[in-house]
Amino acid sequence: MFKCIINNKFVESPSGEVIQVKNPANIENIVGEIPSLSADEVEQAIEAAHKAFNSWSQMSPVKRTEIIKHGVNIARSKIDEIAHLLTLEHGKTLREAKEEVASSIDSIEYFANNALSILGETYPANKKDRFSIVIKQPVGVVVAIVPWNYPLLLLSWKIGPALATGCTVVAKPSYYTPLSTLKFSECFIEAGLPEGVLNVVTGRASKIGKVLTEHPLISKIAFTGSTAVGKEIMKSAANTVKKLTLELGGNCPMIVFEDADLHEAVKGGVRRAFRNAGQICNAVNRIYVHKEVFDEFVQRFVESAKKIKVGNGLDDSVEMGPMTTKEGWETVRKYVEEASNMGAKILCGGKKPDGEEYQNGYFFEPTVLVDVNHSMKVVRNEVFGPTAPIMMFETFDEVIQKANDTEYGLVAYVYTKDLSKALKSAQLLQCGTVGVNNVSGGEFAYPYGGWKQSGFGVENSHHVYDEYLRLKHIRIDF
Repeated sequence: MFKCIINNKFVESPSGEVIQVKNPANIENIVGEIPSLSADEVEQAIEAAHKAFNSWSQMSPVKRTEIIKHGVNIARSKIDEIAHLLTLEHGKTLREAKEEVASSIDSIEYFANNALSILGETYPANKKDRFSIVIKQPVGVVVAIVPWNYPLLLLSWKIGPALATGCTVVAKPSYYTPLSTLKFSECFIEAGLPEGVLNVVTGRASKIGKVLTEHPLISKIAFTGSTAVGKEIMKSAANTVKKLTLELGGNCPMIVFEDADLHEAVKGGVRRAFRNAGQICNAVNRIYVHKEVFDEFVQRFVESAKKIKVGNGLDDSVEMGPMTTKEGWETVRKYVEEASNMGAKILCGGKKPDGEEYQNGYFFEPTVLVDVNHSMKVVRNEVFGPTAPIMMFETFDEVIQKANDTEYGLVAYVYTKDLSKALKSAQLLQCGTVGVNNVSGGEFAYPYGGWKQSGFGVENSHHVYDEYLRLKHIRIDF
């Protein structure tokens, strides 16, 4: 039985109600149980964070950094243990789980170190014997709501800058992947975070979601998840005018021009379409290939997709694990089936792999489709699964228009050897990040945020600190 963290105490639900965490590679395997808290227990966590804020925010930034970095070192000593839990509850390969844990640790260390460089400002006075200075102060209690696809990485992008700037935190992981989050967070409690600075609560959104988004003691919400839920959080937070960072849905295009290095384009496209079973907000959702290289690209892409070994993520030879949720698996199956009925051609995948070892898990083969168009959900929606619909284009203006023909604006990818074409594409694509000849969607040292209905606010880089700070102008006459 795993326990929540409230005011540095490990707590169960007073009602005794629990949520079972299942292994998506074999749903008959129960990995663990977590407390299903009520709004009352979550309110206790919020009050603990509020009580801790005054002393934590006024602590020397150097001392805060020392404590956080001690937690970083403890977490590094437990990478294998945490990664094993992550694979069991999520399904991703153990290799990818270890990479996620390590990157999450590096993220928090980065935010802790760089917070020591946060500066204020001095303004020229508009009269004699006057100083005008601007200082930055932490916003207060932060609620961090984290999805299941990259539970630790997306947690670190929130609690890292929050803790480093002097905020206190109430974190809520998804009940699909809470175990690694709880184990990871314990490292920072062990490191000496004062009581109430970092709290982790678990439960169903229907019971605890409202208190997390509406409680008057909460100053900020940092959320990663669907656009639909993000809109509901905006409505809930409006009553108390909370500060928000929302990283929402994506439908990321990849453009392959006729002069592209096809080897690199195929390699990048396959990686970003099928990594983590396609369950990434910046996954390649749709691919546009110039007509001169379309056939060759498709052939190479299908060959690479077919080579991906699907299976239990604990098997070192496996390259793609199962999908994490039954709902996600059903969505992918329906979208692919609908596209096929509308005339799309499935070149590989499109189903659960054959074999007894796959029958009790949410496995889905890497799926490549052609003869697709924007009227199909597999192209238009955020699929969040291992699909790669590929379309042909002829002109630059045509492909830019198609790439921007979406309500989302998170990330886009472009492959070309033409610098002018690369820069022009990057300027015209309506999204927060553009990868040219690479598929690196989000890294902690660089700003990451969505346009349009992919959200607002920034995560990562030095820009993220402003999301957790308020400006205060101090005018002094003497």
